[in-house]
Amino acid sequence: MTQEFSDKWRTNRDRVSTSQKIKETVNPQNNELRKKLVETDRSLSSQISKLDKTIARMTEKEKALFNRTSAAFQKHDTVQAHAYANELSEHRKAMNLVQGAKLSLERVQLRLKTITDFGDLANAIAPVGQVMRSVRRTLATVMPTANDSLGEVASTLDGLMQEIGGVPGMSMNFDTNGEEAEKILAEASAIAETKMASTLPQIPDLPDPAANTSI
Repeated sequence: MTQEFSDKWRTNRDRVSTSQKIKETVNPQNNELRKKLVETDRSLSSQISKLDKTIARMTEKEKALFNRTSAAFQKHDTVQAHAYANELSEHRKAMNLVQGAKLSLERVQLRLKTITDFGDLANAIAPVGQVMRSVRRTLATVMPTANDSLGEVASTLDGLMQEIGGVPGMSMNFDTNGEEAEKILAEASAIAETKMASTLPQIPDLPDPAANTSI
């Protein structure tokens, strides 16, 4: 019984010790770390706002392309209808990428707020950094202007990871965090696809222009 109590006490003491280290890391006295968290949160809010505006512009263009596709289809101009439909399809793919990136950033921001509130540093920062790098690569193909601002956020997160890694008793399982990052990205992509499928009209089935070519 004495040994069992001793083991439990030691386990609880170790848990308290680790919790105290985490608490000290995010304590307001550590102004530099807290400042970085606040700056990162502000940068993410700004980037999400920019993506919202980009999505709004892309939505307007999507509507215009869809109307042109439908008008050409009604006029039986299959060549023009196919051209518009192909452009519309590619545009919707880009919209899906931007929408998924925005949702991923929102999840990153939520995790950072969780860190600020509960100090769950090591388990949250690593996947967040990997998600940021993935989002940056994705947006580079459809929104190059976002590259610099996202690069600054990613650099700040890398700095946070280095500081956290230097705290005694703190460790990061990058294999597990990699899986978590993939899960975040997959969920954001799935939600984006579902949202677009439920809000955007289906492109009409168009006859093959070659079928109208007389031999």
